[in-house]
Amino acid sequence: MTSLNRTMILNTLIKHETLIIGDLVKMVNPGILSEDNHLQYLLDELIQSGHIDMLDGIIPCTYTITDKGIKEGKRLTQEVQDANNRRPSWLKKAYN
Repeated sequence: MTSLNRTMILNTLIKHETLIIGDLVKMVNPGILSEDNHLQYLLDELIQSGHIDMLDGIIPCTYTITDKGIKEGKRLTQEVQDANNRRPSWLKKAYN
């Protein structure tokens, strides 16, 4: 089972730029059931690192990606792609 991670949140916000919390939960990955506190932990971590911002004075909570977040999301995605390209050919066939 896939678990919710920072890359999923960053890539979702890169695609949509700004989302309210309810839409973010739905769009990150509909097949993943994550505890609310895990999602909130990741969001807080991304806010503290400057990768996303929570817009002040807007209800419900609304999150937006920063330039720093876009760069980090692209870097993390490239890292995963590079790791996949280094897999032996027999392993690649098993995942395709």
